[in-house]
Amino acid sequence: MKKYFNLVILLFVALIFVVGCKKDAPVPTATFTATVNDGVVSFAATVTNDTKYEWDFGDGSYINTIKAPVHTYSQLSTPQNINVSLTIKGPGGEVTVKQVVVVPAKTKMQYLTGGKDASKSRKWRLSSTAAVFAIAYANANFNQLGSYPGNILGAVGLAKAYGDEFVFKGDGTMTVVSKGGGIFASMAYCMGTGTAMAVNYSGGGIAYTSAFTAPTGATFTINENKNYVLPTPIGDVTYSGVMTLSFTNGGFLGIKDFTSECIIKKITDTSMDAVIFYAHPSYGVKPMLCLLATFEAI
Repeated sequence: MKKYFNLVILLFVALIFVVGCKKDAPVPTATFTATVNDGVVSFAATVTNDTKYEWDFGDGSYINTIKAPVHTYSQLSTPQNINVSLTIKGPGGEVTVKQVVVVPAKTKMQYLTGGKDASKSRKWRLSSTAAVFAIAYANANFNQLGSYPGNILGAVGLAKAYGDEFVFKGDGTMTVVSKGGGIFASMAYCMGTGTAMAVNYSGGGIAYTSAFTAPTGATFTINENKNYVLPTPIGDVTYSGVMTLSFTNGGFLGIKDFTSECIIKKITDTSMDAVIFYAHPSYGVKPMLCLLATFEAI
C-alpha cells in the first residue's frame, strides 16, 4: 500500500511538472519577407520558439513546411495580389502571420520569348489542332472568305507548313526554321520573286515553296497600342490600338510575303492568335487577304 501511495505521489508531481513546463513555454513569434523576381518568389522567415512551419502560398498549392521556400506563381497579363500566410507551431502554441505579395504582370515580350532575359527563346508554329483557320479580306472587319478547322492545310497539300518554326529570342532577334525544305508563302510572293512552288492552293492564294534560305540577322519589334496603317490595293486600312509584330532583315511570322508586319490579337504562354496579311496574284504586291491563324508554343 505504501508503494502504491508513493507511485501516485510521483505521478502527480510529474503531471504538475509537465503542465507547468507547457504553461511556461513561450508562444512562437514570426515575421517573413518575400523577394519577387518575376513569378518566382523567395521567402525567408524570422521566428522564435518554433518546431514546425506551414506556408500557405495563397494560390491553391500544397502547404510547404520548410523554413525558406522558393515558390513560382503563374504570371498573368495583370499584376496579382497574393495573400500569403505563415503558421509557426511550437511547445507554447502557434502563431500565424500574413502578408500580401505582389506578383508583377508578364509582359508581351515574356510571353513571346519565354522570359525577360536576353538568353531566353521560344519556338512557335502553326497549330494544326486550332478550332479555326480562316482566310479573310484585309479590311477593317476581316470579312471572311472561308473558315476552316486548323488542320485544313493538310487537306490542300500544304501540311508541311505546320512544321515551320519561328523562334523569338529575348535579345530581339529571331530565326525561321524550315522543317519541310521550303516555307509557307503567298502565291503572289512566289510569282513576283520567281520562287519555285512545290505545291499551291490557288483558291486561297497560298503555297509551299520548294526551297528556302533562312534570313540572317532578322529582328522583331513588339508594338503595343499601335495605330497600324495597312496599304491595300483598294486603299489604306487603319487598325487602331492593336499589337503588332514588325520585322527587319527578312524576318516574318507564318507566311512569307511582301508584307511582314502582322497583328497579334492574343498571346499566352502556349498559344498566339495572329492576323497575317498577304498579297493575291490578281492584285499585285499590296496585301489583299489575311490569315486568321493560331500558333502554338513548342
